[in-house]
Amino acid sequence: MKKTHALGAVAVLTALALTGCGAGEPAAEAPTAKQVREPAVNELMKDETAKGLSATSYYYFDAVNYALQTGDTGLMLSVAADCAECAEEASAIEAVYADGGRIEGGQPKAQNVMALGEPDADGALSAVVPYMEDAKTVYAADGSVIEETTWDADGTVYTVQGRYADGAWSLVSLAETPDAELPEE
Repeated sequence: MKKTHALGAVAVLTALALTGCGAGEPAAEAPTAKQVREPAVNELMKDETAKGLSATSYYYFDAVNYALQTGDTGLMLSVAADCAECAEEASAIEAVYADGGRIEGGQPKAQNVMALGEPDADGALSAVVPYMEDAKTVYAADGSVIEETTWDADGTVYTVQGRYADGAWSLVSLAETPDAELPEE
């Protein structure tokens, strides 16, 4: 699945979400932050092992899901403050909502987070993440479609690089690496 992770989509879900809307009518309003469950912080995120990076990576993808639905990117950036790719994605989401638009679908689905070894002396560790993303539609404030993407059943792979410092993991890089080899579990 070629990634426009900042804005990707599943047409089937969009069609279901728009069922009942007449042509040219905007879809229902986006949920507010109070209507969407915030992702829960997991105690494993403090673990200085591959399990800690895994828990933090899952949390990040849950926080992206939250941001897509609410426009609030604070949680995703809380574990990825030094990740340029993550900040770019957050900016794209924020821009849609700042202009009065909304995003439907696009929920990230990390199938697994497989760490590649153990943290090095600097606390750095990488992991590969088989990944899928729901179809997504981005709407402007007037209800017109800005962007639409479809679900790709083949998915892709991401490589996450994290660093453990001061009792917590932080993502420092997130890159689509569809040719990455998945480690044996």
